[in-house]
Amino acid sequence: MAGKSPHESEAHRVRERVLRSRERIWRVEDFEGTPKAVNNELRRLVDRSELQRIRRGVYWRGRTSRFGMRGVDDGEALQTVVGQDEAIGATGWNATNVLGLSTQVAPIESLAVTHRAPQGLGHIKVVSRTARTGRRKAGLNGLEVTVLEALEGWDRYVEVGPAEALQRFGLVLQRSDVRIAKLVSASTTEPPVVRERLRAILIETGHEAEAQRIPRARDQRTREKALRVLERRT
Repeated sequence: MAGKSPHESEAHRVRERVLRSRERIWRVEDFEGTPKAVNNELRRLVDRSELQRIRRGVYWRGRTSRFGMRGVDDGEALQTVVGQDEAIGATGWNATNVLGLSTQVAPIESLAVTHRAPQGLGHIKVVSRTARTGRRKAGLNGLEVTVLEALEGWDRYVEVGPAEALQRFGLVLQRSDVRIAKLVSASTTEPPVVRERLRAILIETGHEAEAQRIPRARDQRTREKALRVLERRT
């Protein structure tokens, strides 16, 4: 009986490794062999619903059952693509909905990252915040990033009135998984409007010392525009 060709052997090794795995990301470079042979076998596994393609060269092997393979969580896929040190959080309607500031649900999940937005993640919208490196440097978690995103989008995405919004931001700041010192540290690379709103909320909620560490916007008109969302509180 004739032996397997080199490409058939490569494909077999790829297939065996993938089918033995559970709940993990696979990349083309994880396998020995020619990239073409590896890619071809990974695509065949996708066609057989044994793998899920996340983006070019990146695949997910989920746990299987009689109902099929469990798909990868969008946030988990994004974290894998951009790196474990990335600070990822909700943005837009997703951010304000998470914090109880709106009832709107976006048709597609929107997440903010501090790297260039990766391509090929069709189930989520990724917003790039490349200048806001303070988030990553401070090691913000998802909720903390969401707070900063909600502050920036207050004009467009907050449905409740100023007084209620201030109260809800205050409740979020009381949570054990929200570290005010980290938010203050990350604020140095945030836009002036975010800094001014964070500063105002900290003052209103009794964190005067922390608020004073946040750099002020240089332009008076910028400060006034940022704080307009807090006017007419009842």
